[in-house]
Amino acid sequence: MVKMIVAAPPIPGEFGPLLRLARALAARGHRITFLTGSAYREQVESAGLHFASLGGAADYDFQQFVSERATAGLAPGPEQLNFDWIHNFVNPMPEQHAALQRLLEQDPDQYLISNVFFLGAVPVKYGVPGRLPVRWVGVSVVGLAVSSDDSSFFGPVPVEAGHDPKAANRAANAQFNEAFAPTRERLNAVLREMGAATEVQGFVDFVYTVPDATAVLTVPGFEFHRSDLPRTIELVGAFPAEPARRWDHPYWWPVLDGSRPVVVVTQGTLANDDLSQLVGPALIGLADLDVTVVAALGGADPEALALDVPANARVATYVPFGELLPKADLLITNGGASGIHEALSSGLPVIIAGETEDKPANAARLAYHGLGIDLGTATPTPQAIAEATASLLADAQVKQNVDQLAKVYAEHDPVAEIERLVLS
Repeated sequence: MVKMIVAAPPIPGEFGPLLRLARALAARGHRITFLTGSAYREQVESAGLHFASLGGAADYDFQQFVSERATAGLAPGPEQLNFDWIHNFVNPMPEQHAALQRLLEQDPDQYLISNVFFLGAVPVKYGVPGRLPVRWVGVSVVGLAVSSDDSSFFGPVPVEAGHDPKAANRAANAQFNEAFAPTRERLNAVLREMGAATEVQGFVDFVYTVPDATAVLTVPGFEFHRSDLPRTIELVGAFPAEPARRWDHPYWWPVLDGSRPVVVVTQGTLANDDLSQLVGPALIGLADLDVTVVAALGGADPEALALDVPANARVATYVPFGELLPKADLLITNGGASGIHEALSSGLPVIIAGETEDKPANAARLAYHGLGIDLGTATPTPQAIAEATASLLADAQVKQNVDQLAKVYAEHDPVAEIERLVLS
């Protein structure tokens, strides 16, 4: 048993996997203190963990941030990501640092597991006075963006015969890193204000390489191969869909009896304020197919659909994927990493329709490895969804690829592998 601080920004997609990891590590006998935003106190304490709150700029309301960002008119891609990273990860760093230092001053004999975008341990690494944990392991929920001669964030760069693929990948990675120069510059400005002695050279690579070790929640066969991956970075597998906790099956559950394919459609738990982007078109497009459609709204109000639900569809505010995916044949999603991994590890091909955050990169991995279809837009037409669904349900090769990859997921235990990295 060792004492561990598990830390995450107050963002659902970053917090959720770290909470699941913390619960599992506590069940293995480790003493856990979970450091995050005050809004998550109840969830942390309900999991039987000790809660420590971030303060000041680090203790923000992410839903309020999303609402404010929506009015800024930011283009998907680097413009939006720089805005997000500066406000959600860089500006909160001094308060994250202060909260982490308070915990380490109380007990220096603690290990740290943090989301890679939790930057509270960075200042001391760069010369700011303070304590470091016994060992620091970063955890990445998103795919690898670290530079490589073999690939870019979006896959190996296609080159014409006679051209150097390594040079093409190096150029693409350099361009990608430079696209986030505003984040790097703001990070270095904050570090200077805190008294840092050195500067960060590139933000994207840095978040993976600055911890003592980094665990990426993915598997070979979904991630792009990198022969030059730093030895401190490991692919440790991904969490499967969780079993239900205190959940009553809806009255329509018996219809998922295997008599016809079950197609699940979701916009996740964050980007579900406008269900006309994906869920609505999917219900319309699949209405005439011989499938059962389950729209999992991730907490959104079904009334927000503003359409009559077709006879072959069922709509639920919440359905645990641990219950639903074993009964499904296909997932249609806007591309969040956790949902994709849950589907693939359950043997389901995936259709992605997403344009923000890491969603295009997830879609690129899916298409490259023949695991599903990238619709290339966040607002697909009903016809495009119907055609992609019919195609995938009939594609034996994609199903074989997914079944083989599901075996790879089964070979990994992310909790055990992260625990090993901590105790190494």
